[in-house]
Amino acid sequence: MVASVAGPPSAAWGQPSDTPILPFIMVFGGCMSSIVFMEYVLKGDPEAGNFINATEFVFVLLQSIPGRLEPQTWRFRPLRATWLSHIQHAVLWVSMSTLANYVFAFNISVPIHTLFRSCNIIASLVLGFFFFGQRYSFRQIVFVLVITVGIFLASIGDAQKFLSGATCNDCAPGSSSNMSSEELGKWGVGIVMLVCVQLFQATLGHTQAVFYRRFQDKGSRDELADEYLFTSHIVSLLMILALWEDISRSARLAFATPVLHPLLPLPRRLAWMVLNNLTQLACIKGVFRLSANFSPLTVNVTLSVRKFLSVVLSAVWFGNPWTSLHSIATMMIFGGVFAYSSFGAPPAVKKSDKSD
Repeated sequence: MVASVAGPPSAAWGQPSDTPILPFIMVFGGCMSSIVFMEYVLKGDPEAGNFINATEFVFVLLQSIPGRLEPQTWRFRPLRATWLSHIQHAVLWVSMSTLANYVFAFNISVPIHTLFRSCNIIASLVLGFFFFGQRYSFRQIVFVLVITVGIFLASIGDAQKFLSGATCNDCAPGSSSNMSSEELGKWGVGIVMLVCVQLFQATLGHTQAVFYRRFQDKGSRDELADEYLFTSHIVSLLMILALWEDISRSARLAFATPVLHPLLPLPRRLAWMVLNNLTQLACIKGVFRLSANFSPLTVNVTLSVRKFLSVVLSAVWFGNPWTSLHSIATMMIFGGVFAYSSFGAPPAVKKSDKSD
């Protein structure tokens, strides 16, 4: 069980005396494994993003139901937070999650997807400063800029193969290609969608922090995190209904894949889906726990490092291109993260958050 954060309302996230380590293990272990299994699925069906999203939503929802039931009456536990806050959270979370996986149908590769999403640190800082009352030191801003530039350089290095007529001298053999104008335009739409995902993600992180402060007298941060996780996945069922035709198409293709082994007659792509769901469950719970115990900027830095490590793993395991820009980005990212970690998180907002 993850230690809950207790203390006065003005206490900062993640003090050394009560810093939980389990969320970090869940994020790095669960999320990185999930990316590997997801890429196995996408290698066979690049348009399976909605199918992946739907199975993850249903799996996590079913797993969460027993914990939401009262032991004696078998009725659902009453919500600690208000319905309005749950609706606001669910709309942001479902929109972000759905759009993030839908981009794979627009010529977006897993490395580009992972790295580009990691650039939301600047969005988190800007939104935190202008809309959520966060204040950052000059050195913190510089370190975040270094991390963001590093991830952006890595994205450029990986994106070279998508640019029409571009060459990549230090990429793996056969990795560069010319795209038609139609394919390049499709990729451009995917990039715009990823920008929207960044804004959703940054807004969600700060919104979660506000809700955890507002309802801290109703329950622990971990209890509130599980509650928001549950209601968000209920709302995700509406997304499944809206995208049912695309989801069912990918499901039929998955069932048609060869079996793993005669003694284990499970279609190979479905096996990757099951493993993806199991590891994604640990990933999602880890992210919710992380957001409950640390500031939005700390959460985003942690997720950005995890995403970059996922790209390194993808390059090694799946043979995705690795350029000199990736190497430069590695030093910038981890140097920036180390420097940022030497400073405390920005102070919590002093004003009351009791209103809806």
